[in-house]
Amino acid sequence: MSNDEPENEAEASGTGADAAVSSSSSPQGSVSPAHVGRRTRISAFWIALVVSLVVLVLLIVFVLENGRDARVSYFGAHADLPLGVALLLGAVIGGLVVALAGAARILQLRARARRLRRDVQATQ
Repeated sequence: MSNDEPENEAEASGTGADAAVSSSSSPQGSVSPAHVGRRTRISAFWIALVVSLVVLVLLIVFVLENGRDARVSYFGAHADLPLGVALLLGAVIGGLVVALAGAARILQLRARARRLRRDVQATQ
């Protein structure tokens, strides 16, 4: 008899006390069917990581394919950059401007909410 085969009929059918303990200690035994396909923070992290790596590869290909030099001037400063790098730099700077504007708006809304909370507490 091999180690993988059940020693008795109760163990083979899964009705013995050992089967109840082993099924409740298994990962699937304590999880209801509704939670089996549920996303977790870790799974969301891995999905975001994979998507980020794909975007990074696409950006690298973009920069490498657009290697022709372009003259860039900004407030009197002049530089010759590869076209892909210049466009990527412009996109990053644009993203930073949007992030700063969003952060300013969030701070503004938090201050307003704090003021409203103080006003409500003062009237009570």
